[in-house]
Amino acid sequence: MTDFSNQDLVPCFAFACLNLRSSSDLDADHGVKQGILNFKYDRKGLSKGGEGWRPSISDKNQFVIASSMIPMRFVKLDLQGSGNSESFITSYIIRYSLNNKKWYEYKNGEVFKGNIDNESIVSQELNPPIIARSISIHPQTWRNDIGLRWELYTREFEELSPQIQMGTISIGDKTLGNSKSPLEYTRKVHFEKEFIGIPKVSLGIKSLDYANENGQHRCSVEARNITTKGFDCVFKRFDNLINELSVDFTAAWTNDLIDSNLIQDKEFKNANSLFFYKKSSQPSQ
Repeated sequence: MTDFSNQDLVPCFAFACLNLRSSSDLDADHGVKQGILNFKYDRKGLSKGGEGWRPSISDKNQFVIASSMIPMRFVKLDLQGSGNSESFITSYIIRYSLNNKKWYEYKNGEVFKGNIDNESIVSQELNPPIIARSISIHPQTWRNDIGLRWELYTREFEELSPQIQMGTISIGDKTLGNSKSPLEYTRKVHFEKEFIGIPKVSLGIKSLDYANENGQHRCSVEARNITTKGFDCVFKRFDNLINELSVDFTAAWTNDLIDSNLIQDKEFKNANSLFFYKKSSQPSQ
């Protein structure tokens, strides 16, 4: 067994966090359930079973795919060959999808190095992380036949959607409290934890201490330059003076706020023709 005690990574397959399927299976002993990292067939007294996923044919149309109902941040991938045969993949590409409609080529279709034998583990750090509902491996080259065992890793589960953070910001001094003060003052707000995507930010005035010299009671606050790490809170006065102003903020990110700017990779246009099984033109006998 792999030791995760000194790591902050969560192995998704080991804890059944994802659904798995494949393009095809060689037989019932070589399906995706046998394709888990370090899988060994240890039923004593019976014929030897498969130790790894193997497709019915070895070509570039074969794949394994892992899917979640909600977006996850995948940070690492481990790859291993078939345990009881000399079959392993020597190179592969990665594809992923946020909505299971549009698919993308990770790092614009970069080909990653695979294994040099069937038992050693090759780790691939996913930098930048892949934020997706579904992720797939597509073998490009292999030794003997395609065969693999693998694992995907994410980090702490509180990273998952929805994400909400709240806090309070104040001017903190009398920057807007005299006649020579600027009309605007900006405070940087840093989120306690980075969001997956750019959140929506709502502001509400908590308390206001102002000088009423001309009968006006106007002020405003605005969130600008919102990123996954924080935002600028802009305090604005008009003709009146502000001694102090405190604001409560709520920042929230959900699946439907996924920013297309997160995706820098090119789209994979042939997803339907690759992932969907083709309808047979001949009726089954």
